[in-house]
Amino acid sequence: MGWIWHLCLANMKQRGIRTGLTILGVVIGIISIVSLLAIGLGVKEELLNMAGIEGSVTEIRVLGVTDGKRKDRMLTDRKLQAFTDLEGVKAVYPVISLDTYVTYENYIGYWSIMGVPREYLEGIPVRHEAQEEISQRKPELLVGNQTGYFLYNSVTDNTYAELHEGEDWDFTGDTVEVQFGWEENSPSGRLTIGNMTKDDSYYIYCDIDLLKQYLKQMADGGTIPGQPVNENNENYNEWIYSSIIIDAENMDSVDGLVKDLQDMGYQVESNKEMVDYVQRTVKIIQIVLGGIGMIALIVAVIGIGNTMTTAVYDRINEIGILKVLGSDPEELLYLFLLESGILGGIGGLIGILVSYGITELFVNKLAVKLMELPKETQLAIIPWWLAVSAFFFAVILGVLAGFFPAKWAAKLRPIDAVQK
Repeated sequence: MGWIWHLCLANMKQRGIRTGLTILGVVIGIISIVSLLAIGLGVKEELLNMAGIEGSVTEIRVLGVTDGKRKDRMLTDRKLQAFTDLEGVKAVYPVISLDTYVTYENYIGYWSIMGVPREYLEGIPVRHEAQEEISQRKPELLVGNQTGYFLYNSVTDNTYAELHEGEDWDFTGDTVEVQFGWEENSPSGRLTIGNMTKDDSYYIYCDIDLLKQYLKQMADGGTIPGQPVNENNENYNEWIYSSIIIDAENMDSVDGLVKDLQDMGYQVESNKEMVDYVQRTVKIIQIVLGGIGMIALIVAVIGIGNTMTTAVYDRINEIGILKVLGSDPEELLYLFLLESGILGGIGGLIGILVSYGITELFVNKLAVKLMELPKETQLAIIPWWLAVSAFFFAVILGVLAGFFPAKWAAKLRPIDAVQK
């Protein structure tokens, strides 16, 4: 069988220009399908990460009324117990959200600070290990590692993240001036940033119990910042929560809980709904991108078929001589199938390597920079299985493209081949 490999490689070398152009067609086809599918996978990963930020797919957020007009829809401690008794509920966490105006060095920003229970805070991955519990009179902030995009330089109007691009910035231990409300006479104070999230996050958290104490102190006989008031412009006798986070026992319980809560008249948000929507949307995008890439690959396969058909016509006398010398039809079939498979394999391998370069340099770096996305954003991902599948796919398509010319060559009668 060694003579078949030798003859195959010699023929490809002899017709170098045609071989090169055929391989180039396969390279373009593989680049198209791999790069487009990689973009689809990367976008899917980023969207799923965004959907999963600040909670898993088992979390449901119940939104309450805080304007004082519908007290029956306000979220109170009594409602917490009612939600806890629902079937499929694992845990319930009250949330107090406060819109604040923040000053940090020469930066300003608008942060929404979320007071949540200590047990919820302990479930958030943080950059630094938790310190020993100490008596605190003020809440410490747990700041998302992407909140630098919410701090603006008061002179240049650039964000902190833009001015410190490439730096591993960390606010831990720093203090910020926090104004609770956006009116000029809103109460304010200085709060310490105790830690930063390990995973991507744009939220700011603190202990809800410490936040309650701090807000009571700031009220100083007046209304508590962030709490609704009644018709007499007074706070209610109980805490009113902005929202409640319900952690379901498992994913299968989420849909049922969402329906129960909606039947109770509450507006709810669920990460699972977003994840399901993202998966459906991205699947459509992947099909479209894969179809576009497949068109380019089919054109390349047609090129291989054309090359192999031409090669058979050019080598009819050679085929006749090989048959006269005793070559079996199966050996001739194998000869041409091997040649078309090598064309597909070489084109596939080069296409995959070029795809890695294109996705890394032009998509994950240049496109991310032009779109002003976080530096670590991966808009295109080429997993190992995609690269391996693309290679074997190119080889298989190459073999299929050369099958009919090879079959025709194997069926030629020696006398007909020599006469031509």
